[in-house]
Amino acid sequence: MTHQLSVCATSTAPPATFIELRESCRLGVRRLKGGRLEVAKFVLAHPYDVAFASAREVAECSGVSTTTVMRLVSDLGFESYAAFQRLFRAELMRGRQ
Repeated sequence: MTHQLSVCATSTAPPATFIELRESCRLGVRRLKGGRLEVAKFVLAHPYDVAFASAREVAECSGVSTTTVMRLVSDLGFESYAAFQRLFRAELMRGRQ
């Protein structure tokens, strides 16, 4: 039996856009504690940095371990950090258009 924190309020599918990610984190903020909350704050405040930063770099900037970053990514429903990062790259491309 897995004990996974569900950050997403309405489904287990990962957010498809940055706006959905922001809303998922906002709705799940009461369940986010410690390091996961710090990671969420960082990625929402620095989406363009996250588009090209490794999980390790995000962890360093957030003051947490890489494992904590990966746990948040998984909690949000993403299969990998690369899938999570694609959301930020898509946001960057939208901003450039």
